[in-house]
Amino acid sequence: MKNWAKGHIWWWLMVIVAIAGVSYFIYTQVGREKPEQPKALEDKQAAPVVTKPVLPEQPTVTEAEEERRGIALLPKEEEFPTEPSLKEAYCEKAEKEIVEFFYYLDQKQYVRRLDTNGNSYARFKKILQRSSARPPVPAGEGTDPKIIVKNLYHFFRVLGRKDISLIRKVIANERDSMEYNLAMFYKWITLDERCPDPERVRPSMKVRYQYAGFFLNTIGGRAYLFRRTQGLRLLAGYYCVLIAHEADKKGENRYGIDLLPHIAPLKVEISRYPEFEFQQDYIEALNRIENYYSQRR
Repeated sequence: MKNWAKGHIWWWLMVIVAIAGVSYFIYTQVGREKPEQPKALEDKQAAPVVTKPVLPEQPTVTEAEEERRGIALLPKEEEFPTEPSLKEAYCEKAEKEIVEFFYYLDQKQYVRRLDTNGNSYARFKKILQRSSARPPVPAGEGTDPKIIVKNLYHFFRVLGRKDISLIRKVIANERDSMEYNLAMFYKWITLDERCPDPERVRPSMKVRYQYAGFFLNTIGGRAYLFRRTQGLRLLAGYYCVLIAHEADKKGENRYGIDLLPHIAPLKVEISRYPEFEFQQDYIEALNRIENYYSQRR
């Protein structure tokens, strides 16, 4: 009886499997209705296909590339226009970029809270004038401890609390455009006598050199940069090298700052910081400066 029952169970299982297979075949191959096409899709399929001629791809200039063209990462004397009308246009453009930047800041809520009276550009000019009137000492800390103390508290001695707050807020909130902004300011402050400066706002080469040496060569200056973000610290170091190098070439390296030891570690750090848009430009500029000093050793 057990063998008979077991045989019947297997027979019924085979029948069930066969019925299931036939039902699946009928459902998938015969009984399934074609899914309803959306009307828009049907119209699109019914419309005649018009093939457009394939045109050669035209090169496009992105906004970043356009901005990049206007950035002078290592300007040379011959790049500045000599023709009067072009020179005037160049100077106007450089000044306009600065004014527009501060107009942009005045629309920001974090700037409005700082009580700038809607004119952050006027506050900025006062900051430059105060900083230029009392520049730091970029060397001599090893011989006079007083210089170390003065450099450590330099900005607190020179600028007001609101001035420092404005600088800090701008640095923190405009981080995404930091590269463009610093390049723009560098180009503007290094115009010197080539462009008019009736208010005498732009710092002289002597003042720029002293601040560059301060950040590169003193405990106070380096401590200030190391409290900032890595990106800002590296860019500040880069532009300080450019400024000090330019002063050195013109015989204005009054404190005898040796730039060569600063270049190699700066290059290494910049090469390991992939967030820079112009990383390769910075490295190439530093290579040129490094070669300049290496050939004179």
